[in-house]
Amino acid sequence: MEGDRRELAELLHDYETALFTTRDRNGRFHTRPMAVQRRPFEDYLWFATWRDSAKVDELESDPHCGVAFHAGGRSATYVSISGRAEVVQDRQKIHELWEPSWKGWFPDGPDSKDLVLIKVEPEHAEYVHPKTGRLGVLFAAVTRAVSDNERPPVAEKRELDLH
Repeated sequence: MEGDRRELAELLHDYETALFTTRDRNGRFHTRPMAVQRRPFEDYLWFATWRDSAKVDELESDPHCGVAFHAGGRSATYVSISGRAEVVQDRQKIHELWEPSWKGWFPDGPDSKDLVLIKVEPEHAEYVHPKTGRLGVLFAAVTRAVSDNERPPVAEKRELDLH
């Protein structure tokens, strides 16, 4: 389990953007790209947003959320995390996590009055990380298409309970 958690942390280190999913009061899901806080993953995922955003309203009525990662291109690796989120207005924590790249969204810096953090506590994660990369996955699929093999070998999906 510890090795799997370490592998998950290593995978998350490479992502700059996540797809963050919340649910509104009518039960509809809303997904949007968000920049990932560039700290090593330990126990939480962190995101910055505006206090009056729809996602904050949605999280205050239902803290369950999903966070997905996929690099696209030549990568067949993906990570999917479900958990609970909390809106954090702690100025000390905002200063601690502040990144200069946020200045475009928050021109007053870490003291922007409408800047809040979203703290996601992962409860469950699943990921696929084929050691052969995307080309290996494609090769297996082509081999399957031209042979009598029932199913190409695929990378194992790993699942972790994190709480």
